[in-house]
Amino acid sequence: MSDLPTGTVTMLLSDIEGSTALVHRLDAEYGDLLAEYRELLRASVSEAAGHEVDYRADEFFAAFQRAQDGVAAAVAAQQALVRHSWPDGIRVLARMGLHTGEPAVASGVYLGVDLHRAVRICSAAHGGQILLSQTTHDLVGDRIETRDLGSYSLAGIVQPERIFQLLDPQLRDDFPPLRAESASGRAFGRKSPHTPKERQTLAEAAWQVRRMLPETAALLQRPLAELGAALFTGDRALRGVDDFLERVDDRGIARRLVDQRKLMTPRAQRRAQALEKQVSCLERLRDRRKALAGTAVGLERKLGSLHDEESIDSLRGRIVEVTEEADGALDQAARALDPFSYKLARTRHRGIYRSGRRYAVPFVDEAGNEQLREFETLLEARDFRYALRIAEKGQRLYSGATFIAGGQRGGRDAGDYTRGDDGRR
Repeated sequence: MSDLPTGTVTMLLSDIEGSTALVHRLDAEYGDLLAEYRELLRASVSEAAGHEVDYRADEFFAAFQRAQDGVAAAVAAQQALVRHSWPDGIRVLARMGLHTGEPAVASGVYLGVDLHRAVRICSAAHGGQILLSQTTHDLVGDRIETRDLGSYSLAGIVQPERIFQLLDPQLRDDFPPLRAESASGRAFGRKSPHTPKERQTLAEAAWQVRRMLPETAALLQRPLAELGAALFTGDRALRGVDDFLERVDDRGIARRLVDQRKLMTPRAQRRAQALEKQVSCLERLRDRRKALAGTAVGLERKLGSLHDEESIDSLRGRIVEVTEEADGALDQAARALDPFSYKLARTRHRGIYRSGRRYAVPFVDEAGNEQLREFETLLEARDFRYALRIAEKGQRLYSGATFIAGGQRGGRDAGDYTRGDDGRR
C-alpha cells in the first residue's frame, strides 16, 4: 500500500483467542463471524485515522502515525467486541499488542525487528487484553492508565521487552500471567518451556517468507505466498492445540478411569470405555501436535534453499497435511472429552469452580449421572447452585437460571430438577 505510514509508526496486531475451537463449533458459520470481527476492527481503526495493513484469517494488522491513535483504536475495538451480539451466545476474545518503531517499507510491506516485536507482544496477550511495548507506553503513558507487567524475553528479540497492560473501566483487567517467558527465566502460560519456542518458530518462518516475497522471481511469488499462508495456518493450529491441552485435566481423567475400572457394574464399564477413548484421543492429539511442531525444525535453512516451484509446493503440502491432521485430532478430542475432563479451579464459593474463563457447577442428576453446568458470570452460577440446594429438598423445579412452576419434565436438560407438583413458586 502506497499510503502506509512511514517513519515512526505504531503497529497494532490482533488475533482471536481460541479461534480453532470456534471453527469447530461454528463450522461454515465461522466465516460470517470472522467478517463481523473484521468490520468491527476496521471501523475502530478508521475512526482513529489508522491504516489497515493486512489481515489473514483471524489475524488483523493496522498501523498509525501517532501512538495515541493506535491505543484509542485498540480500546474502541475491544469495547466493540464486548458489546457486539455474537451468534449462539459465544464470546469473541481478541489478543491485542501495540509497539512503536521505525519499520522499513518494501513493496507495500512492513519489514524489520519492530514488526516482529509487535507480533510477539500480541502473542503474549490473552483474549480481551491489550499490551503495550515500553516505547508505546512511554509515548502515551501520561494519557492512559496502565499496569506494569514486568520484562519478558520474546522469541527472536535479543533484548527483553518491558510490557504494560492497558486498563480501561469498560474492559476486563484480570488476566493470567502472560504467554511469554519472564526476563528472570520463569516461563508463564505453558507447562513445557519448549512449547512457545516451537509455536513461535512456525510464525517466524511465515514472516521470513513474507520478507522474501519482494525479492523473489514473479513465477515463484504465488507458491511462496501460499507457503507463507500455510505456515501462518499451522502456527494458529498449534496454538489452538496448546490452548486446548492446557485446559485438560489429565490427572483427573486417569483417576476417574482407575475408579471406574474397580467397579464391576455395566455402567462403570461403559464409563471406563468412554474414558479410555478420551485418553486415546489425547494421545493422538499430542502425537499430531509433535508432528506439526516438528515441521518448524530447520525451516530457516529449508526456506533459504527453495529455488523452484516444485520444492516450495512440496514443503507447503507437508505443512498443510500435518496441520489438517492436528485440526482433525483436536476436533476428535474435543468431541470425546466430557465436561469433567477439564481443569476446575476452586473459588471461595462452595460448590462453584472456575473452568477457564467460565464458572462451573458440578452436580448429580436424578438418574445418578455426574453433570456439569457452565456459566458466564458468578451470579448465574450462584443462582444455579442455590436452586440445586432447594431442588435437593424437593421444593422446586429448576431450569437454566429461572424457577418454573409445575412438575412437567418433558424437554428439560440435565440441569433441571423437580421440586413437587403443588404449583407453589
